[in-house]
Amino acid sequence: MVVRGYRSPVRARHAEDTRRSIIEAAAKLFAEQGYARTSVAAVAAAAGVAVNTVYTSVGNKPALIMAMSEDGAADDTAKETERRIAESADPREILRLLADGTGQVRRRRQDTLAILLDNRNADPDVAAAAEVAVRAVRDRLKVAAARLLAVGGLREGLTGEQVEQTLWFYFGFEAWRTVRAFGWNWKDSADWLAQQATHALLPADGSRP
Repeated sequence: MVVRGYRSPVRARHAEDTRRSIIEAAAKLFAEQGYARTSVAAVAAAAGVAVNTVYTSVGNKPALIMAMSEDGAADDTAKETERRIAESADPREILRLLADGTGQVRRRRQDTLAILLDNRNADPDVAAAAEVAVRAVRDRLKVAAARLLAVGGLREGLTGEQVEQTLWFYFGFEAWRTVRAFGWNWKDSADWLAQQATHALLPADGSRP
């Protein structure tokens, strides 16, 4: 007779809540103290759990920083933006969706992204986690570029690589960091980035080539 395992939904939710608390505590400490100066014991204390719970729920310190990055890469807003882009046949709407979607993710994940981007050159663990975050965005922008090429309406002669690079230039991490450094609010930043991307990729008169 085969004995089937049983996984309690309540226990599963508790485990996920514990994992989430640990990752949030780690993110807060990494931001305040730096990755190198934060210990697993400090994360455990901040999360209100035993040190062993950190290891069993998430893992060691490299696993903590990677979990932060992977959670950001799986952001629901990014997934919803990708879905809406796939349904759109209007290049202007697609660029607007990218501006709004990347802005919402950046706003919600700005502390985590700052940890990853500001420290990636100082620690290989952070560099690996930052690469996951960068790759997730670039992969989604590559999908968006393919959709733009499929629906048409772009400037003559643009290659897929050029469209993808243009999207990264206007909607990647550094683009958002730059416009926010000007003191612009999130809406004005999204409006400007969408406008500039539109000028770069679409014909000046708005007509389809």
